[in-house]
Amino acid sequence: IAIWGHETNYGAVTGNFDLPRALASLAYEGRRRELFSAEFIATLQMIDRGVPRSQLKGSWAGATGNPQFLPSVYIRLARDGDGDGRADIWTNEADTLASIANYFGNAGWRAGQPWGFAVAVPGSIDRQAIRNRTVAPRCARVFDRHSGWKSMAEWRALGLIPLDRTWPDDQVQATLLEPDGPGKTGYLLTSNYRVILDYNCSNFYALSVGLLADAVER
Repeated sequence: IAIWGHETNYGAVTGNFDLPRALASLAYEGRRRELFSAEFIATLQMIDRGVPRSQLKGSWAGATGNPQFLPSVYIRLARDGDGDGRADIWTNEADTLASIANYFGNAGWRAGQPWGFAVAVPGSIDRQAIRNRTVAPRCARVFDRHSGWKSMAEWRALGLIPLDRTWPDDQVQATLLEPDGPGKTGYLLTSNYRVILDYNCSNFYALSVGLLADAVER
């Protein structure tokens, strides 16, 4: 639900660019021709699957529907949530939610585990000792702001204090992110946060989605 709200304000703003034309233009003269050529072909596959031509509208870069799926993502992961035989991510709530859930499940979302939570970080913590020493899998500037992985038990022993919830199970692994720098609110982030980053590799995006999800749940 939070992804849907963040991407299109629950369907209010989905984009009005004609997908085949936009992607054909980008495939011909854009900087990422290989990517957009594949997305253009995926758009043709959507038409072949029965998606009405009139629904193929979205952003200038090809994202479409309530969840702003690229055409290739639609082909792989869009799902029929209400059993009518179509995966309609433009006008059908059940299909939209089923498709987003399938995306998250495919990316490794762990049910029952939080994406993360706000913590107070003690001034005495040694940030050099907890820094991330691994090579970022992608989006280096995003992941370089995360600490190394530690268990909840280890973070608790370092003096971190949850601000709005109790501690998860001791064995759950998390990294620390201090988006506003030392002395401000920090966030312990589980592997589910990485799933949100898979959708859009930005810490501010992922944090806002996570916080919106918490607000919706409350």
